[in-house]
Amino acid sequence: METTRRRILDAALHLISERGYNGATTAEIARRAGVAEGTIYRYFKDKKELFVACVEPVVQEALSRERALPRTGNVRDLLRLRIRELVQVMRENQDVFNVLFTEGRFHPEIGDFLLQQVVSAFTDEDRAAFAQAVRAGAIRPPHPMILTVGLAGAIWAMLQVGQCVPPAFAGMLSPDWYDRLDEDVADFFTDAILAPGTV
Repeated sequence: METTRRRILDAALHLISERGYNGATTAEIARRAGVAEGTIYRYFKDKKELFVACVEPVVQEALSRERALPRTGNVRDLLRLRIRELVQVMRENQDVFNVLFTEGRFHPEIGDFLLQQVVSAFTDEDRAAFAQAVRAGAIRPPHPMILTVGLAGAIWAMLQVGQCVPPAFAGMLSPDWYDRLDEDVADFFTDAILAPGTV
């Protein structure tokens, strides 16, 4: 039974990623999953619920991984660690993030779901530590949307380029730029929001 649900989710995710939400019909999802179309409705009340179910496990896994990261120590190292983890999660789940960034704008409830999940990842201790760092002048207070959605959107866009060096950047990017993306994004972002000399 669970394998049938998983097959439906996998087929839906790949089809939505390929054709968009409107282009992915439940009939085609069922065909790819090897089930009757009515079987989809045994697991999901409608296509929108199926859509959310495709992305929710990855968002939950990402949040779980983030919560498992250290909470105390050098501010720069803690921030870099979180950014590197975000890049890795997005790299490992590109289909899901393709769906979130391309379809989320047409379905506000998807964007709302993602934002609620991201905001819920911040514990009271995280909020207090962030506020203290801002008061102490260690962090330039970035807009919360830039800190969450903006950073994820920038990472997603870079991952879309893939491992090749685009002609426009020939001679500007090293051949291993894609493999080092997590390090480079972490360096850039921490340098942008941390005050000079912050450790």
